[in-house]
Amino acid sequence: MNPLSRRNTHMTLADLAEDYSGESFAPAIICPICGAQSRILHPASNIHPNKPYDFNFRVCAACRHGWIDPMPTQTLLNYLYARGSRSVIGEWGGEHRLTIPERVCVSREMGRTPARYFELGVGLGHLYQLFIERGWDCIGVDPGDWASRFPNVHRNIGDVAATFKADVLAAFDVLEHVSDPVSMLRNLRMFAAPNARLYCAMPNRESIRAKLHRQRWRMVRPLGHVNYYSRKSIAMALELAGFAVRYIRATDLNELHFPRRPRDVRPALIEILGLGDQWIVIGEAS
Repeated sequence: MNPLSRRNTHMTLADLAEDYSGESFAPAIICPICGAQSRILHPASNIHPNKPYDFNFRVCAACRHGWIDPMPTQTLLNYLYARGSRSVIGEWGGEHRLTIPERVCVSREMGRTPARYFELGVGLGHLYQLFIERGWDCIGVDPGDWASRFPNVHRNIGDVAATFKADVLAAFDVLEHVSDPVSMLRNLRMFAAPNARLYCAMPNRESIRAKLHRQRWRMVRPLGHVNYYSRKSIAMALELAGFAVRYIRATDLNELHFPRRPRDVRPALIEILGLGDQWIVIGEAS
């Protein structure tokens, strides 16, 4: 059976495009990171509750990167995010504090003299606001209305002045949402000062849950998530964009505590063994 036939009976890609007038989807057989051949691993069900559709989840034969096929264009994704479409946005989850990857950034950077900060994907703005409060010169990019209340946040990366060169850049929970990760990282590199540090986080396709749950893995969320990273593929993507990799760690986004109850043992082991669902990555402009 065609792996796309299970849920696609009544919905089409045009339904998911939501009246977007430009090119919306393209076949994606070749790896978006290294250009190698791929195979279909399993279906990937989209997140829109009223528009069921199954994509192919492909895996690269060389760098083990994962992605959906067909791939939405970046202009379509920007269009859907700008209008708050349920095809790309799920529940925010009520998170009102810094995530573990964001805290890694804060712990390493907040002790230094305030400098210039660039954030791609400002979102709810907890990290962005903290840099503002600490006196940093901040510029951000986010296509959604939710970030418009913060100063110097643009809807498109092309609206940022090319003369702005950041000492610290962040792209947390962003690179899984873009159709061409290497191109986006190269855009970030253009705003990086010499030796600037880039902090990012994205789904770990090699996590224990990804291997056990496959298409039911909680990170398989097209069109919200369209790219899924192996250790090799994220390192390669950064290096292709001009960032030297300084740190990679997998986390399940849980605080690591000594397990006091039997149910705490498994989360602790996942953190200790680096089997969690999310990569935390630090690159340095080379």
